[in-house]
Amino acid sequence: MFVDFFYFLRDHGLKVSIGEWLLLLEGMQKGLHHNTLHGFYILCRAIVVRNETEYDLFDVAFEEYFHDLPPQSELPKPLQHITQQSIQELEVESQHDADAIASEHTSGDENAAATGMEMPGSGSSGGKTAIRGRRKFRDFRKDNHLDTRQFQMAFRLLRNLSNQNDTSELEFDIDQTIQKTCDMGGMLHVVYRKPRRNNIRVLLFIDSGGSMSGYARLCSELFQAATASRHLKELRTFYFHNCIYSAIDKEPTLSMKKGVSLDQLIAECNDKYRVIIVGDAEMHPYELSGSEYDWVADKGGEPGIECLKKIKRHFPHTIWLNPTPMPTIHDAWTDTHFEIADIIDMYDLTLQGLEEGFKFLLSGKK
Repeated sequence: MFVDFFYFLRDHGLKVSIGEWLLLLEGMQKGLHHNTLHGFYILCRAIVVRNETEYDLFDVAFEEYFHDLPPQSELPKPLQHITQQSIQELEVESQHDADAIASEHTSGDENAAATGMEMPGSGSSGGKTAIRGRRKFRDFRKDNHLDTRQFQMAFRLLRNLSNQNDTSELEFDIDQTIQKTCDMGGMLHVVYRKPRRNNIRVLLFIDSGGSMSGYARLCSELFQAATASRHLKELRTFYFHNCIYSAIDKEPTLSMKKGVSLDQLIAECNDKYRVIIVGDAEMHPYELSGSEYDWVADKGGEPGIECLKKIKRHFPHTIWLNPTPMPTIHDAWTDTHFEIADIIDMYDLTLQGLEEGFKFLLSGKK
């Protein structure tokens, strides 16, 4: 059961190592969990959760696994009898690749049968849980949708990941000073670094109207954060509907009173520009492959998929941010999602997705 819970946490997105699990086992053997479920929750969280973004993941997994037990109850019998044999079993498993171990791991039902008890979470206790259903850490998660402040912090990441000036001047590095001071047991160690260049130029394309109407507020916050960012040397924002064709608009109304030719824009901007496209990639397949959907060019322009390929060829540092998760199945409304993702690297419009996307935006590496 102890090993089973280890894999349960890993299946729920927590990258728990064998070393951390052995440390938890050692803490239990010393009685630091006080033989209660709540004590085990506190001890386990202190060891396996590495930063605040994982608190909610841990809480949800713990509640699901132990949802039929009140917090002050004693630990289930299998967890009370952690022996030296358990340590040896974990040490043997630590010699194998974690993914290989997970694939060989038996199902929860089989383990429950071996221990002679029901799996925690298989029964009902009227809603009593180890964490009493609290989700006070949910806003810390990196897979949550962003708000304006998180957008601003993400755009700041562009500057933090940009190249440093080739100069003899130095500036105080707060983060590394704190890290080095902690590494040296509290003895102050001041770190300096070369200042970073504010040389990031960004083209921001935002899908407007249709299925994106439900994400209007999110896109507005993204636009506001990008506009207010002091870490970009240049930002140019354009709008399109469903897919980018031969022309884009400077206004979300798409009246084309301030329309710009895609070819003209490519001619004006060199390949050093970073391109961010925001959209749900949801449209009829013909809107990608058919030239008749280029309504700006009298319905006789280039197909949308060719325009996207043209953008990617000229701007190698291009990403697509999607407010909807990547679909798991192919159907009439998801095929375009997969087709676009094959051309342009696509990321979820979450804090984690934005961080991963911006790293690719600057380095070209995932």
